[in-house]
Amino acid sequence: MAKFLFVTDLDHTLVGDDVALNKLNQWLHEQRQNYGTVIAYTTGRSLPLYQELIAQKELLEPDILMVAVGTEIYYPGNNNPDDEWQTKISQYWNREIILEVAKRFPCLVLQPSTEQTAFKVTYYTCLDGLSVTVPHLKAILQNQGIAVQMVDSYDGGFLDILPASANKASAAIFVQQRLGFTDEQTVICGDSGNDLSMFQNMLCPAIIVGNARSEILNWHKNSPPGKRYLAKGNFAAGILEGLEYFGFYRG
Repeated sequence: MAKFLFVTDLDHTLVGDDVALNKLNQWLHEQRQNYGTVIAYTTGRSLPLYQELIAQKELLEPDILMVAVGTEIYYPGNNNPDDEWQTKISQYWNREIILEVAKRFPCLVLQPSTEQTAFKVTYYTCLDGLSVTVPHLKAILQNQGIAVQMVDSYDGGFLDILPASANKASAAIFVQQRLGFTDEQTVICGDSGNDLSMFQNMLCPAIIVGNARSEILNWHKNSPPGKRYLAKGNFAAGILEGLEYFGFYRG
């Protein structure tokens, strides 16, 4: 078994079935100890909310932590995010103007301060209003020289506004290249809309857990075949199933 880069979302992907999570944790721990496998978490949570999660759930200490939908990257023993990545994504970003312009849209309700970060502005919203709000808001910001991307997840319940060059895929590719892993040595796992950038833009084996949200399932159904696997099992059980399908794991 050669080492590989294991990139997984947390809520409703890695986390959700404690028995399966324990089994996957044991196997990943052995892979890291014996072969040098790198464990990377990618989550929409801010760092404080990630710390809340690890206080509640038995998670392995990751080698790489990507929080706030890929806008912050942390390494063990360092409480500061990766400077190079922060500089890279900061171009054409202005958080204050985004907040001011977004106030014009009634369907956008700002989430609590624990969800907000320097490079992520997060709202509660509704699917019905998004089709009009997103292009209109993006156009206004572009006219002011601000380049953003908008990521909706949980069936349109959340909307994240991010720098144009930052999302889960771009952060994972940055880490992948920095550590020297090829696509064949990388696995990605996810369940919801903020994981979609990874499935769309990365060429490595991809695992969609069986409990994936409709935005992922619809994309999977309507996209050309690729190097991805839709598991029957949910949460960590689905990850193990996918790892076995791609030949990384032998159950």
